[in-house]
Amino acid sequence: MAMEAGGAASSGVGGASTAPQGGSGGRTSTVATDPDATYLSDTDLTPNEIGLSADRLGAEWLTGGSAGVRSTRAVMPGSGVFYFEATSTADYVTIGVAPASARLDSAAGSTDGGGFDVDVGGHYAFAGNFYDFSPPQNAAFGLVVDYRGSHPTVYLLDGMSKPGSLVTKQTLSEQTQPLYIHLSGSRRAPGFQVHINTGNDVVNWPFTMDPGAVLRGAGDAEVASALVPGWSKLTKQHPLDTPPTLTLDSAVTASIALGDSLTLKASAVDAEDGDLTAQITWDVLSEGNGPERVRGSGGSFTFKPNAIGQHPIQVSVVDAVGKQQTKTVTVTATGNLKQYDKVQLTLEPGLSGDGIELDSDGLRARWTIDQKLGVRANQGLYGDFQYVEGHRLVPAWNQAIGLVIGNVSLNPYAFNVTPPSCSVNGAGDAQQPVSVWQDLISVTKTEIPASSVEYYGLAVDYRGPSPIVYVIVGGKLIQTLHLQDVTVPIYPMLYGNVNPMPDGSQWTGYYEEINFGAKPFHEDPAAVLKSEGVSADGLKVCWGTANCH
Repeated sequence: MAMEAGGAASSGVGGASTAPQGGSGGRTSTVATDPDATYLSDTDLTPNEIGLSADRLGAEWLTGGSAGVRSTRAVMPGSGVFYFEATSTADYVTIGVAPASARLDSAAGSTDGGGFDVDVGGHYAFAGNFYDFSPPQNAAFGLVVDYRGSHPTVYLLDGMSKPGSLVTKQTLSEQTQPLYIHLSGSRRAPGFQVHINTGNDVVNWPFTMDPGAVLRGAGDAEVASALVPGWSKLTKQHPLDTPPTLTLDSAVTASIALGDSLTLKASAVDAEDGDLTAQITWDVLSEGNGPERVRGSGGSFTFKPNAIGQHPIQVSVVDAVGKQQTKTVTVTATGNLKQYDKVQLTLEPGLSGDGIELDSDGLRARWTIDQKLGVRANQGLYGDFQYVEGHRLVPAWNQAIGLVIGNVSLNPYAFNVTPPSCSVNGAGDAQQPVSVWQDLISVTKTEIPASSVEYYGLAVDYRGPSPIVYVIVGGKLIQTLHLQDVTVPIYPMLYGNVNPMPDGSQWTGYYEEINFGAKPFHEDPAAVLKSEGVSADGLKVCWGTANCH
């Protein structure tokens, strides 16, 4: 069955909705090339800053700058009443509708956007005005656009209850152009930050809400009668597809000694597609997001851990319409973390940033290439509570001390392949405040001017399954971070880049130094933690057994 856009339609399909996960290593859905369907455009987007899932219904932001993407299809003036839903995992990303003239680095509801948008950080907006609205992350909301006249009317639906509720109804009285789905924002979470459901297949991917019922309940029965539950020219009724079955032939937990290997097995079958064992993917989640991540495919996977700790392995299979089954096997690698007689920064071929120079003690670093580059310490931490401190030696530039897992590249330390990590940054210039970052996503901008402090401390409690990091600056605890994506040893790092002096010349000395405890620290981490009600029991004010006497 197919229904022409603009004609009478059913009020929508209720029930739970899960976005297709074709972007996580599975096969592209066969409906991703349907000429009558609506997707996110792979050409009408900010180049090199937006990544799309394989089904082109999910978007991720790859850099810290503002970027956006539009849909492949617009709702035309006089065409009818249409609907789509969205979920977002992060704030500072706006989802809405706007004309093709709207800038992709601006929100749809901004003065320049000429449309309407929602930010799960706490508002909806149109004509540059902001109004309170706070759907939880991962909660669906929907937009109905009635464009039967010369100006569109937008209905915002909240999916926190069934069948949904109407939040607001706004006529964009200045707008007469075709409206596209418009996503804009910046990187605020790893992975796909937004998923949309454009009604391409309401049988296999039903909407969370029943927009027709919501409209009728709000007194707009005439609008509901004209509603097409989707954003495309046609709303199709595809055959109901059964999700694949994924069977693990191995236990979901295993323990092996570091240096040994383990072969895991699985099988998959689908009622429509048959045997999908060859389509199974294996993804080792403990090893960052870059090219170092270990992946495999097929019915068996041999894994040899490169570090002690827990290694979650995601096992997935996706069928032809994008339905996915995922299970996780956790392999614990046992052994002892190597302790070095001298704790220092170490230039690791292929992993450290190019153009970083260290002093003879391996405690000071300078940069000769203007990229965001990092260098790691030789000594990791696992199963203990220790402290490390950085010291800025230059004016307030983009320099930072942080923590990062091992065996991943810091050349460059880039947004789009960010390994599990955190840092405290002395800011880009003296006018900016000190800021804290997790996985290269800003989590705190303090009121501390970058020019007012030189020392940055990290007390790391790694006695649980993942480290808790206490960031200490200026004698205060300014942030507590839970690095839940870290399950293997973590290492101190310095990162930064070349910055010119005010007169245009280059700084000739070292940019940063790190203190592992071979000399007295500037901060008193135990006293700072106690003053904030945090237990300092077990804290060793040092890093590595060579310095912990």
